[in-house]
Amino acid sequence: MKPYPARKYTWFGLVFMHTCLIVLLSACQGMPGQVVNKTILSLEVPATATVPATTPTEQTAISMLVPHQGGKNGGQPSKTPSPGATGTPSTAATPGSLGSPNPGTPPGPVPSGTGFVPAAFPSYLSFGVMSNPGTASVLDSMHSQNGTVFNFRYQYLTGGVNTGHGWETWNQPAGQYATNYMQESAQHGYIPAFVYYEICLSNGPNPSSYCGGHNIQQDTANLANAGTMQAYYANWVLMLQKIGAFGKPVLVIVEPDLWGFLQNATNGTNNAANVPASVNSSGYPDAAGFPDTAQGFAWALLHMRDKYAPNAILALHASCWAAGDDVAVSTNPNMDVTGLAQREATFLNSAGLVGNPTGVSSWDVLSNDVADFDSGQPGGRSWWDRYNQTFPNFARYLNFIGQLSQNTHRRVVMWQVPIGNQYFDTMDNSPGHYQDNRAEYILGNAASFAAAGVVAVLFGPGNGGTMNTDAMNDGVTNPAPISSYECNYCNNHTSIYPDDDGGYLRIFIGQYMQHPVSLP
Repeated sequence: MKPYPARKYTWFGLVFMHTCLIVLLSACQGMPGQVVNKTILSLEVPATATVPATTPTEQTAISMLVPHQGGKNGGQPSKTPSPGATGTPSTAATPGSLGSPNPGTPPGPVPSGTGFVPAAFPSYLSFGVMSNPGTASVLDSMHSQNGTVFNFRYQYLTGGVNTGHGWETWNQPAGQYATNYMQESAQHGYIPAFVYYEICLSNGPNPSSYCGGHNIQQDTANLANAGTMQAYYANWVLMLQKIGAFGKPVLVIVEPDLWGFLQNATNGTNNAANVPASVNSSGYPDAAGFPDTAQGFAWALLHMRDKYAPNAILALHASCWAAGDDVAVSTNPNMDVTGLAQREATFLNSAGLVGNPTGVSSWDVLSNDVADFDSGQPGGRSWWDRYNQTFPNFARYLNFIGQLSQNTHRRVVMWQVPIGNQYFDTMDNSPGHYQDNRAEYILGNAASFAAAGVVAVLFGPGNGGTMNTDAMNDGVTNPAPISSYECNYCNNHTSIYPDDDGGYLRIFIGQYMQHPVSLP
């Protein structure tokens, strides 16, 4: 088996507060007796099914693992952050007198993405954000105050299909959590999105806790285990039944990381038909007749979507590291981007994009996560050079994504995109106020992302990263600017918002919406 990327994880907690259900994220260390190389997501989920929650409710604690972008460098930054030559300290700014963010250097020509745009998606490059139950009104206020438009809001559905504390248990009756989230989203005009992350966290030949640091072993063992997969298909169908009953479009990002590890498990053949799986052999009625391979697994998931929730928009996940060198973290100046995109597309095409049985649909879009940390926080994978001179950088990423879109004929949804910025004083790399430059670059070069096939960008904190709300409960903060990667005290604008990103997303997505970029 060829080497696969080491996955580096950090402990953190995600707590839904009882009044407004705001996320509180904090990085922690490995607990005694546990494997450090994993991440536990601890949720305090209301035991009641009220949406939105308006009164304190009894809380139920759930622990789970969540997926992350990782590279072969073991999660270390690909280069040492160094001060740039831009910015001076103590520059005040207000919404009426904001200076321009630093868009970096445009990437130049990018490969033209191809594929249809799902009918429910806007006709322009759109945005979304991780948003917890009961907090849609926070996004509403950003729209009314700043013209911010988040077309999507997303949450994880996870916890393992046979652990007794998966998403289906978070509200009653079983699966009500998903229904509540979809209903709240629709009431406020947002397209709900779920990240369905279950296979690694389920019990199988090994317990769910084995997932951290042993992803490929856990994924492939669970996928081939009949008992685990019977429970898996039942859980998948439960979600689809809730989506079908909802009746409106719902985006589902299906098993991030899994498909990359399955490509690794093909031993270089890049064919999902060469990876064993329990599909027909699981005994689950809706999986009957499909081959016992990862390809058959993909076909079965799509068949069940067709049967129970044709309104579900399914995203097949493409990892930056699946085909070899990691586009998101590698400093290799001689990376064969074309070869990487071709190999990954070959695998994804075999996993439900091309050659499906008659009557079985295909995946609607690809999804891709660029990071699981803000670059400035402890454990951050790597900074991307916004001037596209050193690696990793944005131009090479867009080259990869554009070719992947071309080779699969699918558009791309970027998600779990770090929220941090290098613009506001707020961003001093203290907990919850970590810097990153992706939001600035994407908003400053939106046309290039649309041209490469990106149809939507969903921002999210990953592991204890920056949020676009006041998750830290510290109000408006404007500490002194700092010197960081390509930023010599450039985060020198005074924020007037309590948002942990200083209000960057609300302000500059609002400005973007004055002239949104049409999708080609």
